[in-house]
Amino acid sequence: MLNWTRINILLVITIVLGGCIFSGCKSRDLKSDQLYQQTDVSFESKADAYQSYDEVLQTYVDSSGRVDYNNLGQNPLQLNNFIGFLAKVSPENHPELFPTQNDKKAYWINAYNALMMKSVIDNPDITSVNQISWGKGIFWRTKFIVGGKERTLHQIENGILRKRYKDPRIHFAINCASNSCPPPGNQILSGDSLDEQLNYKLQQFIRNSSNVFVSHDTKEIKLSRIFKWYKSDFTANGMSLKEYVLQSLLDIPDRKRKTVLQDYKVGYFKYDWGLNGMTLDKP
Repeated sequence: MLNWTRINILLVITIVLGGCIFSGCKSRDLKSDQLYQQTDVSFESKADAYQSYDEVLQTYVDSSGRVDYNNLGQNPLQLNNFIGFLAKVSPENHPELFPTQNDKKAYWINAYNALMMKSVIDNPDITSVNQISWGKGIFWRTKFIVGGKERTLHQIENGILRKRYKDPRIHFAINCASNSCPPPGNQILSGDSLDEQLNYKLQQFIRNSSNVFVSHDTKEIKLSRIFKWYKSDFTANGMSLKEYVLQSLLDIPDRKRKTVLQDYKVGYFKYDWGLNGMTLDKP
């Protein structure tokens, strides 16, 4: 009886170990390591992935920045292709694919936006990204695999984009899938044209009166809360917040600018966390 018991125990151990060998007991680490070793990483695979995401933006984002999450959720293949690429490849583990600073910066902005978009279609019943995880957890608690490492959106924005590149224009390109966020645009960001794209997004955001409004009657500049939250980024080069904003507001004559800078107070709009989906997405 004892011998049969030992044999049965050994059999169970063998089956379990065999399962670990073939499927991986450490599922996350083993599968990740194998995946990166087997992946054909090249400029061609990067171009294919970028084209997939570019087609997603062209198809499902309209000219005003509203996203058709409903139809995207029913046709997620191209977005999933790009998410799969992000999981395997980043400027950290494949720097040869991102030779310039702009290539790297564009990657991380695209990654942030695509992961947020994926999070929305994975939670089709939400009316705000704040409903995905309590306490705005989508930003700092939810983890994604990016370049073989676990990352949160907070880490991508603050630990990588803000810390490494110190470019305040990123705040006009990062999209948090909310009404008060800068629109995602319907074109992928590219290292080759990134400066032009970021300059356009900066001007587009500041010249929208929903984000920046100058009232000469009340002598006040009303700003998006993005300028309050990241004030240190916009004033890092010695400019005041008002100076930073005014350089993009061409409709204010020079004689008036001095008065605005000296006498106008700064206020902030309430931030609208409602989902930036198309009207048809809402029940």
